[in-house]
Amino acid sequence: DGMPAHTPREAVLQAARAAREAGADVVVTVGGGSLTDAAKIVRIALQTGADTPAALGEHRFKDIASVRDTMLIPQVTIPTTLSAGEFSPFAGCTDTVTKTKDTYVWLDALPKAIVLDPGLTMHTPAWLFLSTGLRSVDHCVEALCSPAGNPYSDGAACAALTLLVRGLRRVKADPKDVEARTLCQLGIFQAVQACQSGPQMGACHAIGHILGPAFEVPHGYTSCVALPGVLLWNSQEPTNSARQTLVVKAFQDAAGSDTAVPRTAAECVAGLVRELGLPGSLAEVGVRRSQLEDCARRTMGDRLVETNPRKINGWEDALAILELCGPFADEVSEVSLRGLLLSSD
Repeated sequence: DGMPAHTPREAVLQAARAAREAGADVVVTVGGGSLTDAAKIVRIALQTGADTPAALGEHRFKDIASVRDTMLIPQVTIPTTLSAGEFSPFAGCTDTVTKTKDTYVWLDALPKAIVLDPGLTMHTPAWLFLSTGLRSVDHCVEALCSPAGNPYSDGAACAALTLLVRGLRRVKADPKDVEARTLCQLGIFQAVQACQSGPQMGACHAIGHILGPAFEVPHGYTSCVALPGVLLWNSQEPTNSARQTLVVKAFQDAAGSDTAVPRTAAECVAGLVRELGLPGSLAEVGVRRSQLEDCARRTMGDRLVETNPRKINGWEDALAILELCGPFADEVSEVSLRGLLLSSD
């Protein structure tokens, strides 16, 4: 209970101490992605004996040699959001000193059982459910845009994206629509299958890993504000522009043949963000233009920069992407910002 967003090391260690004192032989979570990831890393702390932030940090992912397959105590996860972290052995944990989000990879960290209960998600705040759903839309989109995509991953990602777009729109229209929530949960499961079948994530995920811990942007919101800009920047690469047509097709499938959809992937995603009443610019999450260079330089330290479909040659390219995610908080008056926020409701 009480796990802060982005899973800070200190909070993980506090939970690990409680589990150690209780002699826990299983960890059960009911909640969102930060809690799910925390439980994975709590189990690593129990196995390794790590009891300080520095000691825990020694077990973060550095290279393939740092991946362990030692057995951990089991985890049962009942997710109430749509970030889908429960379907992988990866976990993110924030170093609060450097404000970086480290990845932990332990093969046995994958939960032994996952319970998808759409009824339970009705207790999740609407902004959190919808924004984490947009995060899973991001999984689908970056999988479809990846040069490493293949017929299997493309099929799974397109199907998942169609389910998510349909389900999220219906939940926004009627929060009590349990069938729509089921579509969303099936969509995130299928999205993970796509992501684990060859495609690699790109700049949107890399930027999101920075916006969260360093600029205190909620996890799902990072995709809302960054994905359209990333798509627009990547579309200047002809090969990726062709891959982006798969995204447009999935949006068309979700809308039905009688409904027109925007012609570009960036416009499709930006339109969905607006429909769901979520923030669509860095201004709406409090990021200032004066912070962009710091964000761009930090982004270059994320390993997913290397797998972006269009080559990012340096922090200046990362900055160019961020420039497409405006306006920014220090360029928008209080009255104008209020208007932006109201237009998202």
